[in-house]
Amino acid sequence: MKFFKFLAVSIAALSMVACNPDNGKDPDGPGFITQEYIKVYSDVSATGWETVGVWAWSLEDQSDYTGGKWPGEQLTETETIDGKTYYVWNAPKEIAGQTIGFIVNNFNTDAGKQTVDLNVTLKAEGNFVVLTEEGADGKWLATVDGVATEEPEEKPAPEMTLDGHTWGVIGAFNDWSADVAMTVANGWATATFELTEGKTEFKVRADAGWDNSYGFKATDELTEVPVDGSEFPAVWNAGNLNVAPGNYTLSFTINGQEGTFKLKKN
Repeated sequence: MKFFKFLAVSIAALSMVACNPDNGKDPDGPGFITQEYIKVYSDVSATGWETVGVWAWSLEDQSDYTGGKWPGEQLTETETIDGKTYYVWNAPKEIAGQTIGFIVNNFNTDAGKQTVDLNVTLKAEGNFVVLTEEGADGKWLATVDGVATEEPEEKPAPEMTLDGHTWGVIGAFNDWSADVAMTVANGWATATFELTEGKTEFKVRADAGWDNSYGFKATDELTEVPVDGSEFPAVWNAGNLNVAPGNYTLSFTINGQEGTFKLKKN
């Protein structure tokens, strides 16, 4: 009996060593169970979202970890911890320890909701992102591992001119993935495109990047986007333009900080 007890204890001890990566040996060596992913847990219970997605990227070279096309990767895996249900994103273990950019969104390319840009330092034991309240700019604030994000500082619009840049229209109609090039003539950049049902939001941006994008900001005097060809403000870093399905011609110009749109339904 002593022999069998010794054998059982020995097997149990060997099992604990094989499963424990903190025993001073190479955790990727033979006979060791390694963690394939780093988990990031997101609690979106405050939002009422029915679908959840993640957009994650490298802060060093802007490379993307979630498919390269907005809104990124849809989260379908959930875990319940201490009575709370979290959506789980599995980060590649190769980027463990890195601080990455991270956005939680409602995985809707048209009527999209999202958090502010978050920084997450990936920990082997996992990270916890909890959405807390909608900020003044419509983007959700959150805590990251218990630390609250702050309202983003409002930056002034940059001084821009039409010349010296390439301009394009990007939106749900092209899956936010490739700009429709705008042709510059007579002081305006112009493009024509088709909007279909459920894919009617779009913006204008410079140089196929998000540093300088222009959208629509509702006011008491202008509550919706006009489609009769009249001029209205093109606001830096504002919300998407959103109109009914149809074929449209959009014109854009800018001088300094003030941009202008003209949108005509054809």
